[in-house]
Amino acid sequence: MVIEKLEEILSREEKNSADYKTALWLKDHLSVISSQTLKSTAEQCGVSATMLSGLVHSMGYGDYREFREDCRSFEPAAASYRRILFSDEKSLADNIEMMSKKKIENILYCTERLGQDRMRELVRAIMKARRIYIFAQGYTRPLAHYLRTELLLYNKDVEITDRQMENDYRPAADDLFIFLSIIGQAFRLNPEIAVRVNSIRANKWLITCNEDLEFSGERWVVPTKDSDYSEFAIRHALDLMLALIQKQENE
Repeated sequence: MVIEKLEEILSREEKNSADYKTALWLKDHLSVISSQTLKSTAEQCGVSATMLSGLVHSMGYGDYREFREDCRSFEPAAASYRRILFSDEKSLADNIEMMSKKKIENILYCTERLGQDRMRELVRAIMKARRIYIFAQGYTRPLAHYLRTELLLYNKDVEITDRQMENDYRPAADDLFIFLSIIGQAFRLNPEIAVRVNSIRANKWLITCNEDLEFSGERWVVPTKDSDYSEFAIRHALDLMLALIQKQENE
């Protein structure tokens, strides 16, 4: 699988090396690569076409086209579960009004019912952690990158795990795992991930809108009025949590 091959490069290369930076860009832009030429992708990576071609060969692909085809097949199942919020039966103006109203309704619903005590406990765990690992799949993964970027501002050591949790993570006693799963699709589509997650012996937290999701650690269930808008509720909850961290850091 393409993501595993890129993760292998990221695990063995130095962070300031050209191969590491190229692999990181490729990993974050798989959906873009699937429709681009070798030259176009190389230009966006900031490397030569020859260098990119060499990296592709090192991952076991015959050529760039074979690599691109693998990118096209990446995570089709996870992507299919993202809801289409605009209706074909409405005009653009009506769709915008409808979506805006529903988004506000769900954010207010989340705010009124949010477990503030759980949020405080999670913030304490984040502040105490020596190293933080964040797991997410599919369209939840951008939230992992957002959370990592924000936590880096407070000098936290943060790593986003591979999508299948196949790396041999050996957390220390003061490390923290945060699992982002909006509705639990990653765990349902791949039971092996759930087994790996539950086998981790460390402080671990699940942030989800699915209160029925089985999990062996702590959990922060984010309430949502409409499951189609769960992604917005999770993002809102993360924003509130980060605001609390910012407040505590400046006290």
